Amino acid sequence: MYERCILHFDGVFSALPDPDGPCFVHMDFRPGNILVNSNKVVGIIDFESARGGSSEIDFTKINRYIWEVNPRTKSPYVECYQTIRTMLNLEIVLPFYNFYDAFSAVVWCKNRGVEKNQSFLQENIEVLKKSVGH
Repeated sequence: MYERCILHFDGVFSALPDPDGPCFVHMDFRPGNILVNSNKVVGIIDFESARGGSSEIDFTKINRYIWEVNPRTKSPYVECYQTIRTMLNLEIVLPFYNFYDAFSAVVWCKNRGVEKNQSFLQENIEVLKKSVGH
């Protein structure tokens, strides 16, 4: 699996457009880290993994945990996002960053304890399998 991931990385990374950035990226932008009150975002928490980089990476968890669960949320999000910045070509960048995020999550599980993070580990192994056609 590791070898397939390395080969996959080389192929998809070279096909990416120039990165959108630099900017501040959260790296764990998912529902559990978005505070909402009366249907309005009032805060974002858990900046443990935050860093400078390209905005593309923050779309991976939004896609996985919000858009894939409730596809009707994507269009309003994109519409609002475009009032602030030009929307990236998500069809091109999401497959790579989804793979990258899952690969990084497997390493995170190894460092934080495979046994206590087993369900998160398995979720990300499944993403990797889908990404590399395994």
